[in-house]
Amino acid sequence: MEAYKYKIQSLNYGQIETLTYGKRTFESAIRKTATNEPIFLSKLGLAGDEHAYKDHGGVDKALCLYPYDYYKYWNKIIKNSVETALFGENITSVGLTEENAHIGDVFAFGEAIIQVSEPRNPCHKLAAKYEVPDMVVQMRETGYTGFLFRVLQEGMVSARDELILLEKEPHEVPVSLVNNVKFKDRFNKEKLSRILQVRALSDSLKTILLKQYES
Repeated sequence: MEAYKYKIQSLNYGQIETLTYGKRTFESAIRKTATNEPIFLSKLGLAGDEHAYKDHGGVDKALCLYPYDYYKYWNKIIKNSVETALFGENITSVGLTEENAHIGDVFAFGEAIIQVSEPRNPCHKLAAKYEVPDMVVQMRETGYTGFLFRVLQEGMVSARDELILLEKEPHEVPVSLVNNVKFKDRFNKEKLSRILQVRALSDSLKTILLKQYES
């Protein structure tokens, strides 16, 4: 198999803070700091990275990736944009997007091995942070959501490492197709059936999509 390698623009982690954006105050670890130092990646994520709510994190959602490829697009929309962890992601990558990443694809990342588990679900906190009321809608419409990984093998990782594709999931269901079914073509049984065949799909999303299929 041809070796697919993707550069990491930055590796980011953050701790829970009480943040106020406009009229909204909430607990979040959305403000992340980039690190050039090696950091340990466990089954639950990067050492020192926190999650404010139960729906964030866990073994199926240990790492969040967002493509640096979209930063230029969002910089035209977001007035107070940042160049590091724009959407609170752990990995800001170059070239790996929802179109060419498949649910179940396995990557080497430093000493660790990680697997794509589901698309990232856009959060209302992003709308508050950037004062773009329809931010969630825009992320859904564009499909520029980013996606999540589980950790198959723990180990030290750094921003100097590349993401190296080790194993492409045989069903080849791109993250973009899952987004399409989640947000647009919700009851397309053919698409749903194809997605539900992928064993690596996160349990929580599998439950949701199975209900859509059976409705």
